[in-house]
Amino acid sequence: MKLILSQYVRSLKERDDLDRLLPDLLLAMGFVPISKPQPGVRQHGVDLAVVGVADDGVEELRLFVIKGGNISRSNWDSGPQSVRQSLNDIIDVYLKTHVDPSHQSLRKRIVVAASGDMKQEVQINWDGYTKNHSNVALFRLWGADQIAVRLEKYLLNENIFASEDRTHLRKALALAGEVDYDQRDLHRLFRRQLGLGDGGEIQTQPPRDLLKGMRVVNLSTRIYSRWSEDESNLKQALVACERAILWSWHRIHLENAPDPKLYNEFGELWHGYRQIAKSYFEKLQHHSYVKDGLSGYCGENAEFSLVVFEQIGLMATIGLAQILVGESEDAFKIRLENATVIADALAALLKNNPVSGSPRLDQNVIDVTLGLLLLTVTNYTTQAADWLTELVSRADYTFKVKRNFPICTDSIDDLAEASVSGDDELQTRLMKTSWLLPTLAGWSVILGRDDLYDVLARNTKESYPEVCLQLWHPTNDVVKHLYYWPAHYRCGEAEAPIVLPDTSSEYRERMKSVLSSARHSINTFSPACLKGLDALDLIASRHFRTPIAPVLWYKLLEVRE
Repeated sequence: MKLILSQYVRSLKERDDLDRLLPDLLLAMGFVPISKPQPGVRQHGVDLAVVGVADDGVEELRLFVIKGGNISRSNWDSGPQSVRQSLNDIIDVYLKTHVDPSHQSLRKRIVVAASGDMKQEVQINWDGYTKNHSNVALFRLWGADQIAVRLEKYLLNENIFASEDRTHLRKALALAGEVDYDQRDLHRLFRRQLGLGDGGEIQTQPPRDLLKGMRVVNLSTRIYSRWSEDESNLKQALVACERAILWSWHRIHLENAPDPKLYNEFGELWHGYRQIAKSYFEKLQHHSYVKDGLSGYCGENAEFSLVVFEQIGLMATIGLAQILVGESEDAFKIRLENATVIADALAALLKNNPVSGSPRLDQNVIDVTLGLLLLTVTNYTTQAADWLTELVSRADYTFKVKRNFPICTDSIDDLAEASVSGDDELQTRLMKTSWLLPTLAGWSVILGRDDLYDVLARNTKESYPEVCLQLWHPTNDVVKHLYYWPAHYRCGEAEAPIVLPDTSSEYRERMKSVLSSARHSINTFSPACLKGLDALDLIASRHFRTPIAPVLWYKLLEVRE
């Protein structure tokens, strides 16, 4: 485990990696942070300041200089940001002017924490410097190996990280490079640390351990994500981050009165998700602008369709996670710019991969909804309407001819059999129900495409009346299930069979009636929406393949009127 942790630490950058890990580690060691790293703020050499009792029982003020990578001649004394200059700033300025009066009498210790090692070429410089200033403070170097030892002792000790968890983490890391790995070992670790039973209920862990459990989930996810990234399998990292934030959010809201500190720790998990999501998008972005840029990941047409719609769902969720979060106006402007960049790449992906107009599974309606949502809220409405046109025309044609339509069982085996079999009975069974058709009808209304709505309204009655149109609407008990597993199997209500009215205006009124229904208004009882984290519900729907609550996109009716 020390080797695994050491390798993990060595992969960390100074900004947003090591500087986020150290406060959690020090808190577990019993040190209380009195200042944390703040980008752009002059700190006179101190990246992190903490107060606590050292191993010898003496209370001390510890001042940290945080550096990414190895400490060598290139960064020991090479300019304003060098290690030596930071140490000089602490001694000449910080200790004389910035120490709180209540901490003046405490022993002072300056720690240089690096995600690498101190090279032998500067060891003599370090020894000489610390000896010359020993009358001012004690000095300590924490390299990657020293940090790893402390991580294992304080964050992953036997009380909160049992041998069974260690075993499961090792298994997860060993399989991180496998494309089809289902992360079951990582999930077992998550459940134990969060005190969750197989059904998402609170099991045995007392509430006082939950904060530590969330920190271990956070650290385990970071390690697994780094391992996956090194194995060039960023999707595994992204999916692991999604599961960590969803199950942690689920566990927090099983508490009668959640401790505010739990939300702070969740914020660290959310930050980790955004980092991995950014890396994943950047990897996918250039493929989006290439004709059939995703075709290299698969061969047969049905498989290609599944890959493309998976990427549509992932990319759209990443974009929506930028803007459907309650933040300051200035932060929102930046996030909107980011979301617009993602929407542009999504629009290019749709244009360059024509198979994006031909979903093969009915559950692809989740990815379709997410994609249309992102395009619409970022003002890519023309591209959204063009994609909707393709989706409607192809769905209409495939249901008419009973070939290559989105099958209702969402079974890969059924899809394979339907692709090669001419069995009419099988085809009829696989087109028995559809979430996609009424969803496309609803988007036709939102985007003002009466022509597309008319095609669906007419042909669902005349050409394929045997298809049962249906939608799923969550009720207030959905919050018990949405963040843990597929919610539509355990709660909510089905609207079925749906008979599309002859005119779009009539269907618009039906959609408005759902919007006005307090029973189905998830935004009024979802803990994520109430906390300004609307994007989390969409991540949950994509991750667990739960249909998107219609009210979440019906709301666009009000915006566009």
